[in-house]
Amino acid sequence: MDDSIKDVDFSKWSKAHWSLFSSLLIGFFMWGVIASIAPIFYPSVNAVWFLIIPILAQLAGDLGISALSDMKLGRRGTFFITMGLYGTGSLIIFITSSLASASLISSSSITFLAIIVLGIILADFGIEGEVPTSLSYAAETMPLKLRESMLVLLPNFDNVGAMVAALISYFTYSLSDSYLIELRTLGLLAIVLVGIALVMRYMTPESVRWLVKAGKEKDAEKEAKKFFVPKNVSGIWHVPKKTSFLTRFLFLVIISVSQYLTYGLMAYIIADYYFKGATVDLIIFVANLGASVAGFIAAMIAGRLGSRKFALAAFSGGTLTMIPILFLVTSIIPFSIGIFYALLTANMFFSEFGWAVRTIFEPTLMPIKARAFYIGLVRVAPMLSYAASIQLTSSFSEIQFVIFNLILWLLGAGGSFMWFVKGYDTNMVPLEETSQEPLKENLKH
Repeated sequence: MDDSIKDVDFSKWSKAHWSLFSSLLIGFFMWGVIASIAPIFYPSVNAVWFLIIPILAQLAGDLGISALSDMKLGRRGTFFITMGLYGTGSLIIFITSSLASASLISSSSITFLAIIVLGIILADFGIEGEVPTSLSYAAETMPLKLRESMLVLLPNFDNVGAMVAALISYFTYSLSDSYLIELRTLGLLAIVLVGIALVMRYMTPESVRWLVKAGKEKDAEKEAKKFFVPKNVSGIWHVPKKTSFLTRFLFLVIISVSQYLTYGLMAYIIADYYFKGATVDLIIFVANLGASVAGFIAAMIAGRLGSRKFALAAFSGGTLTMIPILFLVTSIIPFSIGIFYALLTANMFFSEFGWAVRTIFEPTLMPIKARAFYIGLVRVAPMLSYAASIQLTSSFSEIQFVIFNLILWLLGAGGSFMWFVKGYDTNMVPLEETSQEPLKENLKH
């Protein structure tokens, strides 16, 4: 292992880690806020395409920006591009909704809707394009003993951001009975967060691993000496078996499709399709509250429980929690909104555990030569499947909708069982081994 990388993996927690932690936290929080804008504003548009367009924008950002991060910009440099994109998008949303509130533009006009959609596209393109880079950045830079916990804790602020966005929307709608005021408030929140992120990101170091991969060994050494405080190397584990890239990629695609769709459909789409008014915001809030709490619990156990067992428990648990929801919508259990909220919260617990499994395995199983891009590539299948599922489920009954989600959970449980048999744990294993691409090989590319 390169000495600079050893210094990173076995560094004490330093100011650099605090700045990186804060920077990534803000980014994931903003992801939750921005990704909630379209579903929360959906009832005033009531068109399925309004939910699908942001997903396509996210997909473009996932692939395009992650490739730039790997090839040219580095991890830190990418953040200033993404902030410009979602900052501009948020500003467009805020200004346009403010003009509509002042009756300077009609909120029912095609012009208004087109400008809002443009803002959402720019914001989603930037914030989703940042995610593969953020996961790569965290995996490459956080101390080895904290890596799994950080890969769970930081992305959980996506749930926290979505929860806060839903809560703000619930209160603003309850007080004003206006989706337009909801939209303006979320746009303003996003702009404030961009300003905070800008300050934080000037203080973060570049990924030493990315610098080594880019052939900038001297810069890597300077960065390691400047920002990291090494201590004794101890407790390294090793990968006991070889697993092909295709197997690793297929596993990630299977669990990604399962988790991405079940979370999105149960946290957002079920509210948009089967409920109205402030209840939409409240369901999104409850779902993301459950996911947020689960994320903090997952962060505490992720570094202690073997990652394969964690994956199997997450997707098996999610499958089991769908059964009482199915009983509820089929009236085997008498329906009440309180019971629905309780069961939705339980399901979101395991959905967050599934998300934690993804955020652990995606950056650790993918090779460093194109880590961010491969993470983005893994997400092509779930994003396209989600877009198709939004259209497909728009004509479903509630029973069909829940059965569809149960099938998706079973898919994830099957994928996690496959990895339990064929795969390996990543806990306390250097990234060069978990990705099965030794550093010397990386440098040849």
